[in-house]
Amino acid sequence: GDDGEDVGAGAGYAAELRRTSDGVPHITAEDWGSLGFGQGWAYAEDRACTLLDQVMKVRGERARYLGAGEGDEYLISDLAYRHLGLYREAEQRWADQPAEVADLIEGYVAGFSAQIAEVGADGVAGWCAGAPWVGPLTTTDLYAVVADVLLLASSRNLIVEIGRAQPPAPAIPAQGGPVEGPPVEGPPPTEGALAPPGELDLALDAGASNGWALGADRSTTGGGVLLANPHFPWEGERRLWESQLTIPGELDVYGVSLGGLPGVQIGFNDAVAWTHTVSAGNRFTLYRYALDPANPTTYIYGGEPRPMEASEVAVDVLEPDGFLRTETRTMYATRHGPVLDLAPVGWSTDTVISIRDANAEITTVLAQFVGMATATSMDDFQAVHEEQQGIPWVNTVATSADGRAWYHDGSPTPNLSPEAIAAWQAERVAGGFATIAYDTAGVVLLDGSNPVNEWVDDPAAPAPGLLPYDELPQLERSDWVFNANDSHWLANPDELLTGFSPLTGEEATPVSARTRMNAVLLGEDDSPWGIPEMQEALFTDRSLHAERLLDDVVAACTGALPVDVDGTAVDLAAGCTTLAGWDGTYTLEARGAALWRELLGTFAKGERTNAGPLYATPFDPADPVGTPNGLAPDPAPVLLALGRAVLALERAGLAVDVALGDVQFEVRTGDRIPIHGGFGDLEGVANAVGCCANSTTTAPLPDTGERIEGTQLRDLPGYPVSTGASFVLTLQYGPDGPEAEGFLTYGNPDDPAAPDYRADLDAFSEGRWRPILFTDDAIAADPGLEVTQLSGD
Repeated sequence: GDDGEDVGAGAGYAAELRRTSDGVPHITAEDWGSLGFGQGWAYAEDRACTLLDQVMKVRGERARYLGAGEGDEYLISDLAYRHLGLYREAEQRWADQPAEVADLIEGYVAGFSAQIAEVGADGVAGWCAGAPWVGPLTTTDLYAVVADVLLLASSRNLIVEIGRAQPPAPAIPAQGGPVEGPPVEGPPPTEGALAPPGELDLALDAGASNGWALGADRSTTGGGVLLANPHFPWEGERRLWESQLTIPGELDVYGVSLGGLPGVQIGFNDAVAWTHTVSAGNRFTLYRYALDPANPTTYIYGGEPRPMEASEVAVDVLEPDGFLRTETRTMYATRHGPVLDLAPVGWSTDTVISIRDANAEITTVLAQFVGMATATSMDDFQAVHEEQQGIPWVNTVATSADGRAWYHDGSPTPNLSPEAIAAWQAERVAGGFATIAYDTAGVVLLDGSNPVNEWVDDPAAPAPGLLPYDELPQLERSDWVFNANDSHWLANPDELLTGFSPLTGEEATPVSARTRMNAVLLGEDDSPWGIPEMQEALFTDRSLHAERLLDDVVAACTGALPVDVDGTAVDLAAGCTTLAGWDGTYTLEARGAALWRELLGTFAKGERTNAGPLYATPFDPADPVGTPNGLAPDPAPVLLALGRAVLALERAGLAVDVALGDVQFEVRTGDRIPIHGGFGDLEGVANAVGCCANSTTTAPLPDTGERIEGTQLRDLPGYPVSTGASFVLTLQYGPDGPEAEGFLTYGNPDDPAAPDYRADLDAFSEGRWRPILFTDDAIAADPGLEVTQLSGD
């Protein structure tokens, strides 16, 4: 609207909404309810479809509106969400929120619903306009969405396995005879234990990130310096949304929120600035049980049979003829949680798996973020983490106006006894299913029939069975701390964090090349940094593997004979010349970056993080940033890899010296804007981008093509980018308070027609950082400022 336009009716809520020309809403109100009203209204203007689609999901109503879905995906999702009960239990679970949180939620729901009522279902901006599921929001809806976000690194990855879990037909084998009944997916049981499968069919896709916090010793002003660099999808419900929230005298916070959550989850105020990175710790354990052979819904616990908890779940399904039918199933849970049909184990007559989720009972997440946003010092900020313990699945990396840099992993973590840990660690190296579960998916699998494996209750923990605050890792320094999704161990190479539960993450084991590149950028000299140095470090797009190996590889391939790649003779000369002329970066102009990506992609993850066919010097816990290094003495594997890389590009119709900007591009605008950066952990590039993250949205997604087998390429051809750098914030505290610049790569709007949908993508591509408008003076001076006075009940 124009300056001062009044929108809404009634006298219950009142907020001022100032939209600056970058599309960011700055919301000011006198109380928490009105603040929520303004934020909910603004979010509905930008992303009503995103939130209402998630509401449909957590209510278990996708099949009602969209049909059973391909492969019954919506029916299975609905069954799982109704079984989990996030919506059914929301009112009771979230009943005791502090007043400011309850007011914020109620206001947000009212503001969001008022905006929808004003424009009508057909007037919603985005892909869901006119859909029958577009309508007002309830507090129950929003609390259920919050509960779902808490499960992002745990049960949400197993929705299909929860939704499809059904017992096999019970059968008692004759003496020595075969078990009658339906065939079980996966290998047959052997001597009461599963033969180890190839791998666990479980992709934990919570996201990734870099977070850097510099303290007084490394800052040009003495005030803290922060890089917030979450790597999240560019489509769907895990997009971040940028706003500023102000209650005069009580709150003034700027940052981003996740998928329709009220408040700010990554951001800054006058005193503290923080970001989050997905934690390497365990947010759940899986339990495998022996079953009663006569009844597959009875499991053995402590030597005694126990019936599973059975519950009837009914889901409405829209049929092609437009009529609804009701699908009813009995769903099962053990004492630990929902039963899973997890390949290759499945649910046989003698074994099944369930999940216990550390975030299933957490209710302090909203109070936690309100407390962080209102903190007036680092002491305050740290105290909130100790009191609330509500951060669900991320590390916190923070700094303060007075230059204190702090790292903490406060994510809810299962508390196992020393006996349980010892037994699990023995199983982990025994080569059985516990080994496979951990090695392929990082998942802790315990014997659910043995009571020793119960989580241990501690009265100081945020919920039963979790580790208390003082047993979780943290580190405060005056120079720097960081995290890039490896464990707490390497928050600063000069002060390694050790002695914590293995469920918080591994210690003294190889780390990713992206983690090492982060540490190199931060630690290669100790000169003080401000915003420009921070930005330059991130956007150098340097590859750790190139810095450790490129010269050796060029020496090995110079003058080398052609190599045989699956029967094809490949000349290495052009590829070798390309690598010799490459500067080892993933900038748009880099010629050799694509070839190097394909070369590295032929090596397994373990071969890129330790000695083997690629590296000579093994990983050394005493030098985690410097090792592994040096090319392996036998050059044959890397020459073969170079041959495969040359062939991959040629077969895709690409030149071996193609510039990265010609083959790596975004796909959401249709204009293929070139994108710089690397596939983080693969090449060891801090500025990480990538493709094809999982999403639970029903929004139409851009075409990313199909993966070309045996390569990193997709058949567009090239490397489409649909995930990675999302909100990128560089901030420094100085004598006049915080100054910041950044990007929100995909912008706030759902609607591709909105100008803010692509403005920051162009800026990110070109390396043009956007000033963050935080002060009243900066906002008032914005030439495109639009001010709206909001009110409503």
